[in-house]
Amino acid sequence: MALVAACASGTSAERDNFKRVMDRQVGKSIDDSDAYPVYYRLKQLNSKQLPNGNTQLIYAAGWNQKCQVGYEVGADRRIVKWAIVDGADDCVIFPPRQ
Repeated sequence: MALVAACASGTSAERDNFKRVMDRQVGKSIDDSDAYPVYYRLKQLNSKQLPNGNTQLIYAAGWNQKCQVGYEVGADRRIVKWAIVDGADDCVIFPPRQ
């Protein structure tokens, strides 16, 4: 049973790959067709106004939708920064199969 649990979550390399992809979202418009939430048609879970005037948009991501990613978006709808909100072990992007 432990083997199944170990396989269910991603490796360090897969989590690093996820972080690199998310880092490349910064500066894009949250509405761009190639922005991660739009391109992969992620389900938006929540949004909230932040004290600095920006908005945090939270999406279900990852292969099993258990990863929650928050994007901080400015008034111009550009992504200012991102963070894993919940489910860090499920925030992975698997490399293409050979």
